[in-house]
Amino acid sequence: MKTLKIITLGLVLFMVSCGSNPDKSRNLYDKGVDYLYHSQFEESIEYFDQAIKYDPENHEAYFHRGCAKYNIFQREAALQDYLKVIELNPDYLQAYFNIGLYYRSINDYDMACYYFKIAEAKGRPNMEDYTKHCR
Repeated sequence: MKTLKIITLGLVLFMVSCGSNPDKSRNLYDKGVDYLYHSQFEESIEYFDQAIKYDPENHEAYFHRGCAKYNIFQREAALQDYLKVIELNPDYLQAYFNIGLYYRSINDYDMACYYFKIAEAKGRPNMEDYTKHCR
């Protein structure tokens, strides 16, 4: 009987530890942001990866992981993170802006303008310099 209780308790703890944990995700995300702001991009990516593991809906972790990847020239991977942000939160206007920057960096001005105009329409300020040459 004692063994059955221990096994049951172990299974309950295992099931609780699996799955989404937004609080743990937020703590890992905050550490990732600290590393990002100190230009320790690889370390920040590790924390954002963990934050996403604990909360796959954490759009901010995807966004900032994309920023870190962009800074270490993993631009395609950054683009994928920004697109995931939009999928999770279509109103996160900074992701549109960063996608525009990505397309501008590869000289795809039509796509850059497309995303810059979305960012502007969603309310991102100071977009005139980015959209003034757009059709």
